[in-house]
Amino acid sequence: MSEDRYNIVFAGKLLGDLDPAQVREKLGATFRLDAAQLDNLFSGQPVVVKRKVDLMTATRFQQAFLAAGARAEIESLATPGDAPGPEPASSTRAHDGPAAEGTLALAPAGTPLDEIDDRGPPRSPDTSALSLVTADSWDLTDCAPLPVPTPEYDLDALTLAPLDARRSDNGQ
Repeated sequence: MSEDRYNIVFAGKLLGDLDPAQVREKLGATFRLDAAQLDNLFSGQPVVVKRKVDLMTATRFQQAFLAAGARAEIESLATPGDAPGPEPASSTRAHDGPAAEGTLALAPAGTPLDEIDDRGPPRSPDTSALSLVTADSWDLTDCAPLPVPTPEYDLDALTLAPLDARRSDNGQ
């Protein structure tokens, strides 16, 4: 079974109102790019930054671009006949409310975090195994604490000295 492969593509998109010069400088420092390579990267045309990498590597590159203030996209190289693999982290699928159990969904880019309801549907505990006891057979005897046994001491090895003998040993 072959592993899905992805390309990382950068088209010059920046996050928010960041200064392009600062983003350019951060990307240059992060990826050790010279001025000519940065000019190519910020040409306005989509540039494939990394080819045929696994999803983990693609996600790490995307996170590095995000940390610098730029948006890189992850493109799947899967052919139409391939079985669908995991969805890349750059998906722009709209958040249609709670996701089905076991799946993830992303909110549209720019959605404020306080508007996202990520709690999912309310869940009720499964109480099907519980039952109530009828009033006739209900008492609290099974809730009573167990009696603590009285300890038994072996005092056979102990002896008592006469009170007078103790005083005479001390010289009193």
